[in-house]
Amino acid sequence: MQQVDLTKTLEELEDARWREPNFTSQLVLKIHELRKKALGEWSEEDLRLVILQQMSLDILLPIALERLIENPLASGDLYIGDLFCSVLKVDKEYWEDHKELKNELNEVIRVYEEARETIEEQISKYRGLPNISDMNGE
Repeated sequence: MQQVDLTKTLEELEDARWREPNFTSQLVLKIHELRKKALGEWSEEDLRLVILQQMSLDILLPIALERLIENPLASGDLYIGDLFCSVLKVDKEYWEDHKELKNELNEVIRVYEEARETIEEQISKYRGLPNISDMNGE
């Protein structure tokens, strides 16, 4: 996968300067602000917000997926795992056209599922409940 230069802004990478917004919602103002911010300074919330708008996905998804592989529950400001959920809401057509990124998303899903199983097993032990694999005769 092509590495993104995190010292650059979306404006620089896309070689596109947007005019000042004539519609001043908080979301519009925030996205305009983020386009001028170096990508290395973006928070999970910044990524979540712009990815949900289906904007600049070729640049932002590799960054988000890299963070999610390290921590699938990386979070913005809404709830635990909200960045992951925003990535999962990207249009299916995008994933079909970007197989390499889809493979990375599948890796994030695998890491999440593996962690979830481990955590659920430990919770069951903590609570003194039978292990799911024990109940299945494994």
